[in-house]
Amino acid sequence: MWRARDRTRNRGGTKSLLSSATVQLGTAPLHYWDFTANRALFNSVDVGAVTSTPNWSFSRASTGYAQTLAGTLVNFGSGVPRITNKGLLVEDARTNLLLQSQTLATAPWTSFQASITADATAAPDGTTTADKLVEDTSTNTHTCAQTVTLTASVQTFSIYAKAAERTQFLLFVPSAAFADVTARSVFFNLTGSGSTSGLSGSGATASIEALANGWYRCILNVPATLAVAALIQYGLSVAGANNYTGNGTSGLFLWGAQVEAAMGASSYITTTTVTVTRPGDTPAVSSPGVNYPLSMCYEFVRPLDPVAQVQSLRFDDNTDNERAWLQITNTSAPRILLVAGGVAQADTSIATTLAIGPVYKHAGVFATNRVQHAINGVLGTEDTLATLPLTPTFLRFGGTIFLTGQPFVYIRRAAVFNTALTDAALQRATT
Repeated sequence: MWRARDRTRNRGGTKSLLSSATVQLGTAPLHYWDFTANRALFNSVDVGAVTSTPNWSFSRASTGYAQTLAGTLVNFGSGVPRITNKGLLVEDARTNLLLQSQTLATAPWTSFQASITADATAAPDGTTTADKLVEDTSTNTHTCAQTVTLTASVQTFSIYAKAAERTQFLLFVPSAAFADVTARSVFFNLTGSGSTSGLSGSGATASIEALANGWYRCILNVPATLAVAALIQYGLSVAGANNYTGNGTSGLFLWGAQVEAAMGASSYITTTTVTVTRPGDTPAVSSPGVNYPLSMCYEFVRPLDPVAQVQSLRFDDNTDNERAWLQITNTSAPRILLVAGGVAQADTSIATTLAIGPVYKHAGVFATNRVQHAINGVLGTEDTLATLPLTPTFLRFGGTIFLTGQPFVYIRRAAVFNTALTDAALQRATT
């Protein structure tokens, strides 16, 4: 891992950002961005905050959330890059199909053998907007639910939950949503590091993520649903049973419900009376002041599987005909690719699986008849027959010129070298 070091300017003997980056990478970079500390070098000069990088641009026409390393959610304004000490969050567009995502006491939410206490405690973002689901005294299921219009697609259901008197709840998708007429469901256990149990239904998967202040994000992925309206249920449970006799006072806290027509839960998207789409994040630097041969490197964490071949760090001339990029694929393998004059010059992968959560470092070199890359110290197979593209005019942190295909990653750090690194230097930069 690129260790956190003193990133101040060279005052009173402290290390400069350039010297710290050089120690971390093994080679002095021309440009360097430490998103975890919100600091940047451009032309080897410390320019301060990332957004102070010359010719920096960014767009996302909506608000958006990102996590800190401690597991607190931070809400960022429209058009503001989501930079925390976890890195720069870059995501493709996603839509929350569920309404009133954090106001469960409001229609179209309905409670059954239970009640909802609005704004009962602090939510994962620190606002007092989390609601409490409280059971009644009947012997029955105790739930809140909403009818959601699903699409004919795989679906991901997620919600933030926190234990109170009850420490377990059930997320239930009814049989009417599926061609095989079989419900999908799972119990979430809101203690310790969190766990799941009782997963039911073919093709369903579930996960739970512990956040700050006792909150968990609970996720259920299901296979393709029918294009129907389905009553999605979030129910209290005791010892793995969701049908039990309540005491009229016990419950747990819920916030931030989300339904996405895609595999994997992206960052939380707030809704009220209509569905909401969060556009993709598009960070870029124009006129990066480099030419081939060059090398680039980035450190990243995947919060979910990419849904396609996604370009994580890319140079181009604002066309697809002249480009060089590092990529993660939907099979998780890291790739390096080069196109010149509209003709593919190099395309190689490293046979490895990139898990969700760990830190990875991927670096590549682009030179005449030499295209090579490394991931966490492991070298790929060098391509020795490559013509270089025209001088790049854009560096993109994820995505394409069409502002699509963002990679769903936290980019922790990135570097550009105005030289072709050796194999040993690639390995050193990624270990």
